[in-house]
Amino acid sequence: MKWLRRVLTLLMLLVVMAGAALWAYSRQVLPQTDGEVIVKGQTGEAVALAAADGAGDVKIERDAQGIPTITASTSNNAMYGLGFVHAQDRLWQLETHRRIGSGRLAEAFGEPGLETDKFLRALGVKRAAAAQWAVASPEARAALLAYTAGINAYIQTAMKARPPEFLALGLQPEPWTPQDSMAWAIMMAWDLGGNWTTELLRMRLSLTLPVNRIDELIPPYPGNAGNAGEPADKPLITTDYSALFKGLNVDGKLGQTALNFAPESGVEGIGSNNWVVHGTHTTTGMPLLANDPHLKLSAPALWYFARMQAPGFKVAGATMPGLPFVVLGQNDNVAWGFTNTAPDVQDLYLERIKPGAPDEYQTPDG
Repeated sequence: MKWLRRVLTLLMLLVVMAGAALWAYSRQVLPQTDGEVIVKGQTGEAVALAAADGAGDVKIERDAQGIPTITASTSNNAMYGLGFVHAQDRLWQLETHRRIGSGRLAEAFGEPGLETDKFLRALGVKRAAAAQWAVASPEARAALLAYTAGINAYIQTAMKARPPEFLALGLQPEPWTPQDSMAWAIMMAWDLGGNWTTELLRMRLSLTLPVNRIDELIPPYPGNAGNAGEPADKPLITTDYSALFKGLNVDGKLGQTALNFAPESGVEGIGSNNWVVHGTHTTTGMPLLANDPHLKLSAPALWYFARMQAPGFKVAGATMPGLPFVVLGQNDNVAWGFTNTAPDVQDLYLERIKPGAPDEYQTPDG
């Protein structure tokens, strides 16, 4: 019986030690929400949550729900603070956003992410982000650089332990770049566009149905009746895909191959709406804006609520980890929101590649 007691005692000690280690890890990995955080500013100076330009402090206060209020000397320094709290609370989400935009999911998740990576790299999201960064306005560049510096200040100086997702996958957080932010903005535009799947559906239907029957199932844009200040425009003329296929010898399997990359249709929880009530219908005499851009359910959520304020700058609302701006929100003068109207913003092209020259394709002129 002595050996049994020793084994049980040893097991209890191991459980206590494991519990203590888990408690210590949880204390390190959770974001610090009180006291003073010393990080390196963009200039390399050690200051109290250094501002993006190294001048002055950034003050972050959280309410009972953990929503941060960021107070700084300039709007860009406030965006620096936003990058810091995004990294504090959503570092793994940022890493996921970066890998999606760069087509690097397979590095983290292995074989299941490979085909998605191929598609994303063919789509050229990161190349488009680099091209946009090259022509970005000075104001946009300053905001993105400040936000990027805030994320990296947390990663390089204030992070005490890697979040559990990084530990489980054996990954280290990489420095954020402004191009990562732009790539995520492009991915959101791509995700919210989505009409390319309708084009694929029309293409496949054209293998068996004439254009007029397809238009009954998927009505084209009907045109605008116009008004006193705007002339009417004509209905959209739809393409006769069947004739196009015959001319190019397109195999019907092409549509299925492309559809393999399409997002699921009819995903539960997706929707978007907003509306405004005129001040003549409210008790205060002021207009009311209601905005409900609910997207796919996710954990963590896509949105992140925050407040930012600096001299001449005060804004609050829903931000998106990866971007330095309040996407939906309000300032002292106006409130704004958006909803997805499902516009036709994506086009697909059938290309005949020149044999022996994969970078060249046929045009109407040869």
